[in-house]
Amino acid sequence: MTPTLRLFAALALLAGTAARALPPVPPDGPTGPPVCTDAATIKLSSSASEVTFPNARTLTWSLSAPVGCKGLSLELDSAAVPAIGSRTDRPPRTEQHALRLMWTGLGQRALLRTVRVTVVVRYPTRMSIDAGTARPVQALVGALDPSNLNPMQVIELCNVDLDLTGHANLMLTDNRSLVAAPGCERGARSLGPRIFVTDKRGPGRSLFLIRSDKVKIAGFRLEGPTAGIGDDDDNNVESAIRIWPFGTVMPTPITSIVVSNMEISKWSGIGVEVGDAGDGALPGRFSNQTVGAVRISGNYFHHNRHRGKEGYGVLVTGGGYALIERNVFEENRHAIAGGSWDGRGDFSGYTARENLVLPGGGLHCGFAGICWQTHQIDMHGDRGHFDSDWCCGRAGETLMIERNTLLYTGGYRTVVVNGQPTQVWSDGLAIKVRGNPIDKAVVAGNVFRHGSRDDAIAQNGALGIIGDNISNPIDVRPDNVFGADPMATLGQCDFAGDGRQDSFMASGVTWWARSPVTQQWRFLNAQPQKLAQLMFADVNGDGRCDVVLKPQAPATQPGFYSSGGMGAWTMIGANAP
Repeated sequence: MTPTLRLFAALALLAGTAARALPPVPPDGPTGPPVCTDAATIKLSSSASEVTFPNARTLTWSLSAPVGCKGLSLELDSAAVPAIGSRTDRPPRTEQHALRLMWTGLGQRALLRTVRVTVVVRYPTRMSIDAGTARPVQALVGALDPSNLNPMQVIELCNVDLDLTGHANLMLTDNRSLVAAPGCERGARSLGPRIFVTDKRGPGRSLFLIRSDKVKIAGFRLEGPTAGIGDDDDNNVESAIRIWPFGTVMPTPITSIVVSNMEISKWSGIGVEVGDAGDGALPGRFSNQTVGAVRISGNYFHHNRHRGKEGYGVLVTGGGYALIERNVFEENRHAIAGGSWDGRGDFSGYTARENLVLPGGGLHCGFAGICWQTHQIDMHGDRGHFDSDWCCGRAGETLMIERNTLLYTGGYRTVVVNGQPTQVWSDGLAIKVRGNPIDKAVVAGNVFRHGSRDDAIAQNGALGIIGDNISNPIDVRPDNVFGADPMATLGQCDFAGDGRQDSFMASGVTWWARSPVTQQWRFLNAQPQKLAQLMFADVNGDGRCDVVLKPQAPATQPGFYSSGGMGAWTMIGANAP
C-alpha cells in the first residue's frame, strides 16, 4: 500500500471510531445526560430526624426536571416510586434512606444523582414486640444494637414467631432484658413466643451473646435448626446463648445473669454456654465464691444433639461457673457438660441442683459410625491420649451435684448381627468426672434410676500407666438414692385450674407436673415427700389443685397443704377469714 493509501485508510478508521463513540441525536431533541443531569433536581425529607419506637414518620420526595427531559425515574431504597410522593410507616431501627435519580435511554440505564436522609430511632426503656409490630425482627435487632445507649433496656415479646436466620452474636450489654411479656410467657398451658433460626452454623456464632452484667433472658422458646442429630463437625455446632463477659484489668465479679423459663431445643452445639473472661486478668469474673451470679433456672433443654461433638444442654467452660437449677433435660447428648479450664489457670465449675434428667438422649457416635450411650452430667479433664480427648488430668475446680432426679440409664441402640439390625441395650452413666477436680466434686442427695453407685457414677484420674491415678475422688454422700423410679406411679390433678389433669411426680427430692397441653414437665417444689405421702384437693378455693400432706393416722384430718404444689407447707385453715 502506497503512503497516500495508508493515510486515507487511517483517516477512515479514525472517522469510524469517532462515529461509534458519539451517540446519535434523537429526532425529538435532547433527552438524557448531560442536559438533564445539570437541570433535574430531587428532594428527600423526613417529617422527623428522630423518632421514638414505635412512632411513625413520613418520608416525602419529589423530582423536578425541564420540559423535554425524558427517561427520568426515581427509586427510593431500590424500589421504583412516582415523581412526587410520600410514605408513612413506623421505622423499627435507625435507617438511612436513599432516593436515586435514574435515566433510561439509548439502550442504557444510568444513575444520575442520589440524596439521602437518616432517621434515628430511639427506644423506650421498656418496649413491646407483638403481633402488631411492623418489621419485628429489625426492631429486636435495633434495640439490642450497642448504638442503643439507654442505660437500661427491657424488650418484651408477646405472640410473635421471629425468624432470626442469618443473625449471629446479637449482643446483650449491661442492664438488658429480653423476656416474654407478662401473660404471654411460657407456662403450664402456653408454649410462649418463639425465636428460631433455620441456618446451620459453625463455632463462635451463637445467636445471642452476653458479655456484660445484669442481663436476663426469660419466658420464650429458642429453637435451633437441627431437629435430628447433628453430624457435621464444622458447620453444625450452632449454639443459642453464649455467656462470655468482657475481661477487665481489675476483674469485677458478675452479679446477675439469668436464663430462666425458656424452652431451648434443636441446637446441635450448645443450648447455653458459660465461660469466663479469657481476655482479662485472672481469676476472671466467675468463681465458686459467687454461686448464682449466672443462674440457669426453670428451663426445658431438649433435643440438643450431635453424633460426637457437642450436643449439650448447658456447657460451663473456660473458667466459668454457673448455678444450674430446676431445669428439665431430655434428649441431649450431655445434659450438663464442663470444660476443665481456660488454659491460663482459671478452672471451671458448676452447682447443678434440683434438676430433672429424663431417660432419653446420651447417644454418642465415634469412629466408623460405632455408637454407644454416654453420660449426662460431665466434666472434662485437661488432658487426653491417642483414643480419647479430655479424658483425664485436672477436671475443673468445684462441682456440686445436689438433689437432682436422674432417670437416664442408657437406651436401646441398633446393631447389625448376621446382617440383620438388632436392638441392643446399652448402659450409660449418669455422672462422669474425667479427672481430678482442683477443689472437689460432691454428689449429694440425688435420686438415681441406676441400681447402684458403680452403675451411675464414674471418675477418671490423671494420665498414668499404673493404677487409676485418682488423687481427689468424688465425694459421694450416703444420702443419694439408687434404684428409684418415680415415673412408675404418677398422680393426677389440675394444677392450672382449667379442668384438665396434670401428671404429678414426686421423686423424693422434688415435685414436678406435666401439662396435658404442652406435654412438658415443670418444676413445682423442692420437697422430699413421695406420692404415697400426699393427697390432692383444692384446699384454698382458688380453683387449682393443692398438695395435701396425708395424715399418718387414717382417721385424722389432714393438717398441712402446699398451695398449687408450689408453696411452703401451710396449716389448713390458718388463713381462713
